[in-house]
Amino acid sequence: MIIHFTKKFEFLSSIINSKSFRLKYCCESIGDKEGRIVSNAAHPMVSFSEFNDNDLEHKTITYGRYGIALKKDWARKLGIGPVLYVEKNSPAAKGLVSLLRARQNMDTLPDELRLPIIQMKCFTKHETGYNSWNGDENFCFKSENEWRFVPSKKQIGNRPISENYSTYKANEQKYNKQLLPHPLSFSEEDIECIYTNTLAEKEELISTFGMDERQIKISSWKS
Repeated sequence: MIIHFTKKFEFLSSIINSKSFRLKYCCESIGDKEGRIVSNAAHPMVSFSEFNDNDLEHKTITYGRYGIALKKDWARKLGIGPVLYVEKNSPAAKGLVSLLRARQNMDTLPDELRLPIIQMKCFTKHETGYNSWNGDENFCFKSENEWRFVPSKKQIGNRPISENYSTYKANEQKYNKQLLPHPLSFSEEDIECIYTNTLAEKEELISTFGMDERQIKISSWKS
């Protein structure tokens, strides 16, 4: 199953009530083996992690004590897929760096390849690097087993799926507000289980949404 983690009970309740996830621009960078930034941009997405209950008992989750797990069939149907983790000195990383540099040089790349390169970048991440959530300079991103939903331009009102980092950071609220009309939706049948932090919160979810108590679990991971 794939799990979307969140840090507050009210966020979890809002997701269940709306049966949808809000898209948000996330800043992602790709660097070369010398550590120079080649591409630093914000991309609209929703992130998940692939775990089972046994995995979670031994994990430290950076992104909160709450989660909603959905079935992989739902994910595959919507084009949600696993992130490709690359070591900076690997052939895959070097290949992507070369493509990104070619994209930045308007004279050397056919127009029809510009979007596919960004689509590839949206699903590629350095195996280790700086994690802005916890300030870890050498965080192992591969341990997150991340899956992502990255919309097409058509799915977000023909807006771009890549925004310059500094342009985005200057007006984050504006850019994320533009994504509000385009949530990622699911149905009750797509839910595998819900993770909450306390028994009282579990009882509130059962009372509010009429959920089966067997579908709601108390989170076991460290945070």
